[in-house]
Amino acid sequence: MRVFIFAMFAAGALLAACGNTDSSSNPAVTESSSPDLDLSDSDNLLTGSSALDSPEWSSSQSSATAPVSSSSVQQPHGYSSSIEEQTRSSSSTVVILESSSSADSAVATIALDKDGFATVADVYRSLSPDEKAVFIIRHSEREDAVAIETELTANGVKMAQDLGATLVSDEDFTYITSGFVRTNETANNISKGRGEASTPKLITNYDITGNWFLKISADSLAQYAEKLGMKGSSVELMAHWAYGEPYPDAFYELTPRAQEFMENVILKNLPKWNRVSIMVSHDIFVMPLAVFGSEGKVALKYHEDYHWINYIAGLAVIIDGENNLRYIPVKGADSGVIDYLAIYMAEHGIKK
Repeated sequence: MRVFIFAMFAAGALLAACGNTDSSSNPAVTESSSPDLDLSDSDNLLTGSSALDSPEWSSSQSSATAPVSSSSVQQPHGYSSSIEEQTRSSSSTVVILESSSSADSAVATIALDKDGFATVADVYRSLSPDEKAVFIIRHSEREDAVAIETELTANGVKMAQDLGATLVSDEDFTYITSGFVRTNETANNISKGRGEASTPKLITNYDITGNWFLKISADSLAQYAEKLGMKGSSVELMAHWAYGEPYPDAFYELTPRAQEFMENVILKNLPKWNRVSIMVSHDIFVMPLAVFGSEGKVALKYHEDYHWINYIAGLAVIIDGENNLRYIPVKGADSGVIDYLAIYMAEHGIKK
């Protein structure tokens, strides 16, 4: 049965990892830690069916209702991703997340669901005045045909606006996207849901398009997985890697590469951004960061239980006044995961 389910899922299991921009009408600023980035290879990733950025193949799925050469760097000063579990139940975990700067640091109690995610709104409300936050999330629900210009579904527009409605405040947010239409639309609709008076000026960052963790093109991931006998294609391969199995020919090492992103992209650009930033990217980039930030505790083990990162879910990076970092996996919909096994069984009338 397990092999059969994997075979059914394999057809849609390719990921997008492209470093290009779209023809959005938004005014945009471009920034990247790689100013001489060569996008020629990335452009080729958008031709053909292998440009898919996730294993979603059913247009009937609704994430709002579904259960849903590496260069190591020194850790940023005071780096902390520790999560001390205080209580646990079948539905939620209450955790204490502490910055490592001093004994006087603010302590926030955040409720995590059974999959290890807090709501974006809860994390936003927990911020102390001297903290900044960057919410790195996957784009909202998109149409089936995938390219740079692929738009959000009507449900995806609603999901993004509903998330924005939970983040209403008087302060301005910064919005950073990969430049794809679906990431730009996600940012614009979060802004609209917040009630912002005008369309935000989007910052395009080429480091968050999906290639950050890859040594090979996203187009090659499926072939790599097939050679290893993986029925779940690229998604299964990424899950094996994110949870600790090394594939040095295909991926950078997760922890040092993620820390490099925090230092060279987040901390480097932080002075230019507002206190709160929304960074909208793709599952191939966001899923590994959620695993990294949770120290492997978040439930995204597609290779074991067919869980994958949901739309508008990801990782909150919280930075105090001394540039100490802490991480909280976050969700903008009812769940931080898409449970593909549950969806398949429901669609085919199979009971557990």
